[in-house]
Amino acid sequence: MGLLQTAPVFGAVEDNLAHIAELRGSLGPIDFALTPELSVNGYGFAPHRETDLFASDDPRLAALASTGVGVGFAEKSPSGLPWNAYLLCDPLTGTRHLQRKLHPVSYAPWNEHLSFQPGTELQTAGFRAARFATAICNDMWHPVVPWLAAQSGAEVLVVPVASIEGSDPTGIRRTWEVILEHAAVLLQCYVVFVNRCGTDSGARFWGGSRVLGPDGSVRACLGDEPGAAVAELDITALRRLRAEVPLLAESRTGFLAGALATGRISEREQAHV
Repeated sequence: MGLLQTAPVFGAVEDNLAHIAELRGSLGPIDFALTPELSVNGYGFAPHRETDLFASDDPRLAALASTGVGVGFAEKSPSGLPWNAYLLCDPLTGTRHLQRKLHPVSYAPWNEHLSFQPGTELQTAGFRAARFATAICNDMWHPVVPWLAAQSGAEVLVVPVASIEGSDPTGIRRTWEVILEHAAVLLQCYVVFVNRCGTDSGARFWGGSRVLGPDGSVRACLGDEPGAAVAELDITALRRLRAEVPLLAESRTGFLAGALATGRISEREQAHV
C-alpha cells in the first residue's frame, strides 16, 4: 500500500493530475497508492467551477486508476451540487470503488454544504485479498461510519483528508491520532490516513499521512511536505486477530437497529441518565 501525500492547488486540475502521476511513478510496483481528499481539484473553501468537475469515468481519472491510484475529486451531479468523491480501482480485475462524502462539513471555514451535496451510501469493495471501505475526512468524526464499514466486512479503511492546522495545530493532530487509533484497534482493521499538505486559499495543511495496523501501531508515515511511502498489509494476520478476539462479531446489531428506530433506551438505562 502506497501513500501519495500531495499539495494540490485549487482549480489547477491538470497540474494536480500530473503531480499525482509523477509521485506514483516514484514508488515502483505496488498494488495501490492513495492520495488525499480532493487531490485532483484542490481544496479552495469555495464552489468549484463547472469546467473543473469530473464524471467518475473521466479518462484522466481512469489513467491513474489503471495504475492502482486512488483519487479524490469533485464529481459532477445531474441534480445540482457536485459530490466530494473518491475513486479507487483494481487494475487487475477492473473492480471500482466510488465513495461520496456522507457528511460535508456544515460550519466555517469549510462550509462544504454550500459546495457539495452529501453522499447517500457507504460502499465496500473487494480488492485482491482484502475488503476496502472509504471514509472521507469528516465522515471519520461520525463514529458510526467506520463502525458500519467494518460491520460490512471492511478490513482496510481508506481515510482521505484535507485537514488544516487552524488555530490549534497540536490539538487537531492529537484529535486525528485518537480517531485513527480508535478505529484501527476497536474495529480491528488497517487504517490508511492520507492528508494533503501545502497551502491553499491561505490555509496550511499539515500532512502527516500514515498507515496504522490493527494494533494501533504506525507502519509508515510522512511529514508535512509532499512525498510517498509504502507499507505492507498482512490481511492473514488481521483475520486471525478477528477470529481470536471477535469484537465485531459480538456487536448486537439487532439491538442497535431497534434503538435507532424507536429513539428509546431501556427503562433501566433511563434511570441512570
